[in-house]
Amino acid sequence: MDLPQDVLDHGDRVFGLLDQGLDEQAEPELRALLRQVERHLGPDEPGTVELYDVLGGVLYRLHRLPESEAMHREALTRYRRSLGPEDATTLACAHNLGTTLVMRGEVEEGTALLEETYRLRTAADGPDDPDTLVSAKTLGSILFTHHDRPRGLALLEDTHARCLREFGRDDELTLDTCSDLAAALWESDRRTEAAQLLIGLFQDYHRLAGWDHPLTQQTRERLFRMGVRVQ
Repeated sequence: MDLPQDVLDHGDRVFGLLDQGLDEQAEPELRALLRQVERHLGPDEPGTVELYDVLGGVLYRLHRLPESEAMHREALTRYRRSLGPEDATTLACAHNLGTTLVMRGEVEEGTALLEETYRLRTAADGPDDPDTLVSAKTLGSILFTHHDRPRGLALLEDTHARCLREFGRDDELTLDTCSDLAAALWESDRRTEAAQLLIGLFQDYHRLAGWDHPLTQQTRERLFRMGVRVQ
């Protein structure tokens, strides 16, 4: 069933707000859009379910984690019912829910969901697929922080190496993984390696985004706390 033009126009306005980073302004409009789309398309149509997941992400960024969890849970239930548990869209939603659960302090359930998502993504698309590597990076950081430092560190090291090989050092996922790996190495008393990685990361952010970019300055501050000064 096609959506009426007024609903399509409403969707364009909502996603325009999201593209501008105006999450707080977009959130009530997104809820209204979800009600309209669900009324026209039904509860399990992918277009409807996607909006539940999008709303969960907006609420996550607004630090409204209980509401975010509820939206991601609803989306995952519907995706599993309509698309199946191993569909790529279902797994992306499972990843979002797992991350939200960990942030809420529901670490065991969140980690189990992320472990399953990583396993299914690896089986379906291989270890070097971008979605698999996103799962690996997230899971590695959570394992290191909450469960198993050696396994988490090993997963971060492997993910960083794969990202460098597949995407290069300027890719956003490579940069994010490098940041997490540097922190894990520092906490593991491999501090020379951590500082070397972070110096390289600072230089990359400086080159790509400029001196005044928040990521450049945040990395500079991390190095200062390590006792390393950069200009």
